Amino acid sequence: MPTESTGLDLAYDETTAPFFEGAARGDLVLQRCRSCEKWMWPVKYRCIHCFAAGVEWRPASGRATLYSLSVVRQQYPGFPSAYVIATVETDEGVRFNTSLVGADVENAAIGSALVAEFDADEQPFTVPRFRRIS
Repeated sequence: MPTESTGLDLAYDETTAPFFEGAARGDLVLQRCRSCEKWMWPVKYRCIHCFAAGVEWRPASGRATLYSLSVVRQQYPGFPSAYVIATVETDEGVRFNTSLVGADVENAAIGSALVAEFDADEQPFTVPRFRRIS
């Protein structure tokens, strides 16, 4: 777990550790039910599809489709002047919020093919961001 102080109380716990540790390695890791074999998000102790207790962390493909986006133009410390908050749907069928990176992200089209990208130097911990596949 991160130990360097950033002035903010930002940390992950044992429940979400596999997600953040996978991201630090450059892998998108998500939960999958051993019983019904469906992928899920957010993190849960039981399957959100069949309520089975056998949930495990598995590497995902890292590929996704842009489901929705919003361009934020408000200035905030530590953020670029305009950035894109997006909802993506992974090839495994999991939707979650993230941000888009790369050139011309403000003009990304809904349905665009995306791939997860990780910055191992990101602090206090690495999170997946998505880039359009050209």
